[in-house]
Order: sequence, then C-alpha cells, then structure tokens
Amino acid sequence: MGVYTFDVGVLHPIVAVVGAHGATDLATRQWPPIYAVCCLAPLPPVIVTGLFIAASLVHFAEDGGPDGSLALHSLAGFAWLALGAQRGLELMLAYLSLVHTPAHYARCWRRRRWGALVAAAVATLVALVAMRRARAVRVVRVGHAIQRLVIAHVWTEWCVQHERFRIGQVGL
Repeated sequence: MGVYTFDVGVLHPIVAVVGAHGATDLATRQWPPIYAVCCLAPLPPVIVTGLFIAASLVHFAEDGGPDGSLALHSLAGFAWLALGAQRGLELMLAYLSLVHTPAHYARCWRRRRWGALVAAAVATLVALVAMRRARAVRVVRVGHAIQRLVIAHVWTEWCVQHERFRIGQVGL
C-alpha cells in the first residue's frame, strides 16, 4: 500500500522546485531529531502511508484551512479514481507548485526565516541541475522513504509555526 509512481515527463523542473521547498527545514533547530525519528522509527509501511496522508492534510491546511485541505485531497482522490493515478498526482503537483510552495515561502518571509529561504534557493538550484542532468529519469516513485521525509517536513514546520509553545518558553 501507498507507493505512488508518477511519470514526470517534461515536468522535471516543477518536481525539482516542489521537492526543494523542504530544505527550509535545515534552518531550524528542530529538524535533526524530528528527521531522525521519522526516518529511523520501525514502522510498518501501512502506518507510514497513513501518517503521510495525515501529514499532507495538516500541512495543506496551512494554505487554505482544514476545509480547503480536505476539499483539495477529496478532489485529488476523485481525479485519481475517475482519471487514474497519474492525473491525481498531476493535480497535487499543480497545487504544490502554484499554491503551496509559494505560500510556504511567503510564510518563511513573514516569519523572517531568511536562512530557510537561502537553503531552499540553494536546494532548488541543485535540484534543477540534477534533474536537468537526469533527463533519462522519467518516473518519480514516492515510496515510504520519501513519505517519511514529507512527514518530517510537516512536523518540523508545525514546530516552527507553534514555537511559542515549546517547553521552557511558557513555563511548561
């Protein structure tokens, strides 16, 4: 369950830009332990995929609220069922590139996370060069390792957003 194969075709640059936005995590104190837990926890694949879907719902709620996130995921699910997995994944990639990634960068800008924006810019450049050189790569496989990275990214960003609730800052 839960391994998604996506034919990227000519969408290499878009995949590179979207994938690189997670590099903003590198400019946080929270990322090392979160990524370690997410990547090393001995979880069955079905649990990883469930957490991946839940994380996606939570993360996209930052863009359009819980109702918007649920509507988007429902629309992608319907597209998947009616038009096939490829179209459902293309819809999500369109959302990620046109709405989520720019909104994510805007949140970083508003929070004055300059290091995060620099990390993302460097990662985007590296990803674009790598994708250009790997033109023979036609398929991206969103397997459980990638899903774990997405879960870690969402958890890290949640911690950044809720930083004022950290232990020690509010007397907890």
